[in-house]
Amino acid sequence: MTRNAPVSALGQHGRAGVDMLGAMQKFASNHVRRAARQQFEASAEAPALAAGAEGEDRASIMDWVDRARDVAERQALYRLERFTQAYVALSIYEFGIPAVERSRARFAAEADSVVDDGIEVDPQLAIPDYFDCDWHLRPGGWDGYDLYGPHGLHVVKPIFALGGFAAAPVGANIGQHRLDVVAQLPRRDYRRIYEPGCGNGSTLVAIHKSFPDAELIACDLSVEQLRAARRLTDKLGIPASLRQRDAATDTREPDESVDAVVTFALHHELPHAANVALLTEMFRILKPGGDIVLSDPPPFRAIDPFHAVLLDWDTEHRAEPFFSEAGASDWGAEMARIGFADVKAYAIGPDSYPWVTLARKPG
Repeated sequence: MTRNAPVSALGQHGRAGVDMLGAMQKFASNHVRRAARQQFEASAEAPALAAGAEGEDRASIMDWVDRARDVAERQALYRLERFTQAYVALSIYEFGIPAVERSRARFAAEADSVVDDGIEVDPQLAIPDYFDCDWHLRPGGWDGYDLYGPHGLHVVKPIFALGGFAAAPVGANIGQHRLDVVAQLPRRDYRRIYEPGCGNGSTLVAIHKSFPDAELIACDLSVEQLRAARRLTDKLGIPASLRQRDAATDTREPDESVDAVVTFALHHELPHAANVALLTEMFRILKPGGDIVLSDPPPFRAIDPFHAVLLDWDTEHRAEPFFSEAGASDWGAEMARIGFADVKAYAIGPDSYPWVTLARKPG
């Protein structure tokens, strides 16, 4: 534990288990994955695969990924690395929820102490069908367990804090990534900033650090996630309006009412059509001259075939139902079709992560 690391509220058994799972993920993502990549790149098919997909359409891209997966799955080291990743992903809940339950009295009291001031809950909101699944292997989905807030803080965060999962390389600092993505916004004078799909509020913290005087508005489908965001923003003294909304259909914000939009790790959670609808809604609420920056795992076209296989694996094995669909998409092209201008897409870190798309509403 580093000097500034948060003190876990889990018992000794829980802390030991979290440490073990984190060590397993780090070892697999670093040493085993490196050796598996070397085997893949030594295969007879590797040179042709390295040339990329035959076309830019989604069918061509996914055919390229499928061919690369066939090569990877013939190799024992790849299968071992993926087995370890799958074990950790499942154990986060199979082990992590009982670990949290042992401290239920404390965590439940903390949750009960949070009031919904500043959260607009809409009990009539029509939750889209695609939201009804065990996201990220969470039993019951985002809202399927009343203590997913402390579970995320004391189990998931310590395991994933330094990368080694999905798109984030080992050693990656996700908190710093959020700051780096927000820093891509080209102006410093935004008055109102909107975040769709805010989750537990971590990106709101980064936005506030960069724009301390801006009014922050955020939405999410999940009431539990909004409450986690409320706890975090209250603890840090960050004023933010939190609203239960479907940002892909209607934020209920007035036309041309915000100066900037930030999204982080949102778009791979939505089907393609919902993403296009969400970006269209963001275009509507942005003022002319307003900016949008989005960050998501890199598109398959921007990475090597072995990396693409790793990301594609999450679709089926880590309950990321739209990961591959997003990876084969081009959000910059979709934004240009919607009407955004000055569209740029680029990486700001190693392994093409974080991947950023930046655009402006003409005006």
